Amino acid sequence: MEEHHVSPWVFAFFAGIAAVVLVIFALLSTRNLQKRPGRLQNFAEAIYEFFDNLAVSVVGEHGRKYVPLAGTLFLFILISNLMGLIPPGLAPTATLNTTIPLAVIVILYVQYESIRARGIVGYFKHFARWGEVPAPISPLLFVIEVVSELAKPVSLSVRLYANMFGKEQVALALITALAVPIFKSAYVPLPIQFPVLMLGLLVGFVQAFVFSILTLIYLALATEHHDEHHGESAHAH
Repeated sequence: MEEHHVSPWVFAFFAGIAAVVLVIFALLSTRNLQKRPGRLQNFAEAIYEFFDNLAVSVVGEHGRKYVPLAGTLFLFILISNLMGLIPPGLAPTATLNTTIPLAVIVILYVQYESIRARGIVGYFKHFARWGEVPAPISPLLFVIEVVSELAKPVSLSVRLYANMFGKEQVALALITALAVPIFKSAYVPLPIQFPVLMLGLLVGFVQAFVFSILTLIYLALATEHHDEHHGESAHAH
């Protein structure tokens, strides 16, 4: 699979546009909050409530603190994906230069939350499953868990990149295989681009959602004892 023959700075520029669009949306939807919200505020609140319910169901009650991260990732990736459907058709997420930094940010934050929830000693014990398995097996599990953790950003970044880049290649193949012969033989302006747009919309939404929910799952695994400790301290009081 080959990358685009386009300068990385072009993709960075379009990623910047996606970020600006997201900031403008946030500012417009929150600048004048009302008890009887308008359409834009309603839309923003619906997005927040969706990710609030998702975070609680995946992570637990303490998952509410991750709603801004999951929601921002989803919206940024979605906007970036959809940019591939409009001229000049360059989705920032169709390059590893965008997806790798996103994945690295997520995994670094996951490690930070794991250390914060378990403590530095508990963090390393978690990798070795210390106290959960026989002591001789712990070193082997430690190596396996570290490799697994290092594989997460690779999996996150490559999955998003491969799906978006692959979608563009499929769209190009469909247009080349269907549109050109039809136009040459019939000269009828059929909406060949419609199924391509529907494919792009579906892939764009699904990949943005997958990236966000995997982020929440990683955070849930990293802080899985958080609720237990919180519950123990609450009972102690």
